[in-house]
Amino acid sequence: MDELYRSYLSFLRSMSRGLESLTGLNEKKLTAAQQEDLMGLNELLNQEQAQALNFRGLELTRDKLLPQLGLEGVPLEQVPCHFPPAMQEEARQAVSELQLRYAAYRQASGKTRRLLEQNLHQVESVIVQMGGPPSGGPGGPGYGKEQESSAPPPSMKTDFRA
Repeated sequence: MDELYRSYLSFLRSMSRGLESLTGLNEKKLTAAQQEDLMGLNELLNQEQAQALNFRGLELTRDKLLPQLGLEGVPLEQVPCHFPPAMQEEARQAVSELQLRYAAYRQASGKTRRLLEQNLHQVESVIVQMGGPPSGGPGGPGYGKEQESSAPPPSMKTDFRA
């Protein structure tokens, strides 16, 4: 049973490392957005997607461990109370570290999200000023409603008499 608790502690530490990595990526995304470095931003978004896959693997680990430890439905801050007395302090530290990393991630991602949203609104306003459709209006080419007639457009018709 101690091995299961050790596995859960390892899971918590992996989550902390993942959140630390995501926080760093968000800070780099903020810098890239401030410098209008779209290629760098794109690369960082790809890295973030790879991290999301890593988190999916961690989620599967968690889903396997929680029932075995009887921790289903137990809030994270109460998890250390369910550990054996000899491991409770280590569990408290792991949970505390995870919560700190999560708070730092939320703060960094919030700043980045706000800046990216501002930039998108500026791009939308420039598009509207240039005569494009307003946001939420009819879509671009290829996204209009289907025409009543099912006949293909003239450019797609073939003259078989030739």
